[in-house]
Amino acid sequence: MTSDLGSGKHVSRHGPGITAVRADNPGPLTLTGTQTYVIGTGPLIVLDPGPRDEAHLGRVDDVIAGRPVAAVCLTHAHGDHAASAADAAARWGELRASSATLDRVGSAGRALADDEAMEPGGGFRLRAIPTPGHSADHLCYLLEPSRALFTGDLVLGEGSTMIAYPDGSVRAYLASLARLAALRPERLLPGHGPPVEDALGRLEECSAHRLRRVASVRRALAAGARTPERIRAAVYGDLPASHHAAADLTIRAYLAFLGETSSSISRRR
Repeated sequence: MTSDLGSGKHVSRHGPGITAVRADNPGPLTLTGTQTYVIGTGPLIVLDPGPRDEAHLGRVDDVIAGRPVAAVCLTHAHGDHAASAADAAARWGELRASSATLDRVGSAGRALADDEAMEPGGGFRLRAIPTPGHSADHLCYLLEPSRALFTGDLVLGEGSTMIAYPDGSVRAYLASLARLAALRPERLLPGHGPPVEDALGRLEECSAHRLRRVASVRRALAAGARTPERIRAAVYGDLPASHHAAADLTIRAYLAFLGETSSSISRRR
């Protein structure tokens, strides 16, 4: 159950031990804004401190309310999630993320191992799950025993995420969705958009959507489209200009996936 707290509806609770603070950075790719999550009862974990915005960090600080913080964790290095990472770590606690994310944000911290567990108080365990696809450095985090899954940009609350070629990969994205589905999460808490109560249904929906897009790109190629712009028009139709750059990067990821698939078939023959 979600309830709004505080003025401006920036803060909401998502069950015991989970509070979300929404940054003021709405846009075509960020939806209503980036969600920062404060997890546990103490020592807390702050997940994705968001853009460099003192007002946003102040709202997160109000939620922390003087409780100890064990770590500031990141899902990945994109600025809408991690631009304030160094400031947040100096303010609250050690920065933790994948080793690639730490390299990309250029901040000291501790690299998280595959499936490493942290304990943010209240009987909770937060597990770090490598999930490349949107970007190569991406992590999701599974909270136990509630089985709430923090999906960062891998799965949004609505719509579909960008696969940021060449860093992102369709093959890796599909594998990450399958890994998350095998964990049997109960609900998804994304970096953008509303919570998702049908976690497995949403993961399956995202996988099916990608495979449909791959098929659409294949049909566009068969019909003679050769540039990302022509393929975009064939696949997405009348897409708003604000989405063109993201669509073109994702189309390049589809083309790479089709090339990988063709090469794999050729090697098996």
